[in-house]
Amino acid sequence: MDLHQFGLRPLRIADRPFIDSILCSKETMLSAYAFVSHYIWHDIFHFHWGIIDDYLCLFAHYNDYIYMPIPPTSLSSPPRREDKGEGERFSKIMRKVFTIMELVNHNKAVSRIENIDERQIGSFTSSGYDIRPGEPEYLYTREDLASLKGELYKSKRAMCNNFEKHYRYRYEPFQASFVNGCIRLYDEWKREKGKKFDDPIYHALLEDSSRAHKQAVKHYTSLHVTGRVVRINEQVEGYIFGSERGGDIFYILMEITNPDIKGLAQFIFREFCREMEGYTYINTLSDSGLENLRKVKRSYRPCKIIPSYIAYQA
Repeated sequence: MDLHQFGLRPLRIADRPFIDSILCSKETMLSAYAFVSHYIWHDIFHFHWGIIDDYLCLFAHYNDYIYMPIPPTSLSSPPRREDKGEGERFSKIMRKVFTIMELVNHNKAVSRIENIDERQIGSFTSSGYDIRPGEPEYLYTREDLASLKGELYKSKRAMCNNFEKHYRYRYEPFQASFVNGCIRLYDEWKREKGKKFDDPIYHALLEDSSRAHKQAVKHYTSLHVTGRVVRINEQVEGYIFGSERGGDIFYILMEITNPDIKGLAQFIFREFCREMEGYTYINTLSDSGLENLRKVKRSYRPCKIIPSYIAYQA
C-alpha cells in the first residue's frame, strides 16, 4: 500500500534537524526519541513520517507490515494536568494511527507502538490500549564508567591495564578514512560471533546490525554522531559511536572491538566515557534480548534499568 495517501513521506537525512527539534525536546531517557536511532536502520526498515493533527508520526515499514517505533509526538508544549481536552486529542490521534496500520497490516496483531516512556502509560491505558513490556535500556553514571573505581570494577580495570601494557595503540577521533577499516572490523567480528552461536535469530540480528553500523560510519557527519577508534599497527581494531539528544545523558549507539585483543573492549568504552565530561549519565541502549549482552551490561552496574513499553489494540 502506498503510504503517501496518508500524508506520509520517506525519512531522509535532510529531515534530521526538524525531527530532532521535536523528539529531543521531549523529557525521556529512552534513546528512540532521536533521529539517528531510527535512520541508521533505514536499510532494513522503510521509515515514513508525517504531521497528523499536530503530532509527529513515524512509521517503520518492514516486509508487508508497518508499526510505529515511537508514539505520536505532539508538536505542542506538554499539556497541563487540568487540560481535559488533551485526553480526547490523544485518543483521536491514536485511532488515526492504528487505522493506518490496520489498513496496511493483514495480521492486525502486528500493529503496535513501541518505545513508550513509563510516564506515558496512563494516556494509553485510559484510552483503552493493551500495554506490554518492551526492551528496557541500561543507564549508568558517567563517573562510574569513567573511573571504574572500587572492588566491583576490579576486573574491568585489570582488563584495561592489560591492554595498555601489551599494545602500542592510537585512540583517536573517527574520520572518513577509517570507514573501510570499521566495516572490515565488523565483518570479521560478525564471522567470529556467528561461529559461536547457531541461533538463526542471533545470525539475523548480526546481519541487520551490520547494515546499521555501515550507515553510522558512512553518514556520521550528517547524523551528528561522535566516534572514536583504536588503531594498532595502523589498522582499526575497535570503534565506538554515540550521540546526544539534549539534557545530561549521552547515548552509546554501537561498539565493536577485535575479540582477540584482551582488554580492548573495556579500554575503548572507558576512554569514551571519560571524554563525555558534560554528561551525568550514559545510556547503553537495550540488550536486544541477548543473554550474553545482558550479562555484559549488568556487569557494569547500571544505576537504573529504564523501562520501555509497547501498545496494542485491546
